[in-house]
Amino acid sequence: MPNESTIIVPVPEAEPLLGSLRGRHDRVAALGVPAHITLLYPFLPPATALNQESELQRFFEAMRTFEFYLVEVRRFPATLYLHPNEAGRFRDITGMLSAKWPACKPYNGAFADVIPHLTVADKVDVVTMDTVEPSIQPHLPIRCTANEAWLMCSDNQDCWTRKACYRFATNGR
Repeated sequence: MPNESTIIVPVPEAEPLLGSLRGRHDRVAALGVPAHITLLYPFLPPATALNQESELQRFFEAMRTFEFYLVEVRRFPATLYLHPNEAGRFRDITGMLSAKWPACKPYNGAFADVIPHLTVADKVDVVTMDTVEPSIQPHLPIRCTANEAWLMCSDNQDCWTRKACYRFATNGR
């Protein structure tokens, strides 16, 4: 949808393996969204979200950098995704964001339980999932670090751009 915003944790460690697969099977990859785990979608309208930058910075400065692994391939009905071993930690951050911005319900409240994930193929059939999954499986687990969150906004053409980057606190702080 044009003129939306989201908050994600980028996962650059997954790009070498998943970049071309996502480019073929996940529409948002072609629209500028990198491999990521969504923290809150939708967030606020872009202009309003950009006015929240100092609040978002304070929020994420309180987060500690953490390591996680993408450990297994899983499926939603028309989506193939990678599941992180620290799903509970991502779910907690989503809950804290939703508590701070209560008008922003994850996925507009469509799901009773938010399942953190990294989408590889979206809006695809079972045959596509059956074809893609074996090419990923031998590369798991993928070691990753959550050390920043991005505010991304879409424009009138539905292209997404990173508008801000919020660094997490390092473990030495």
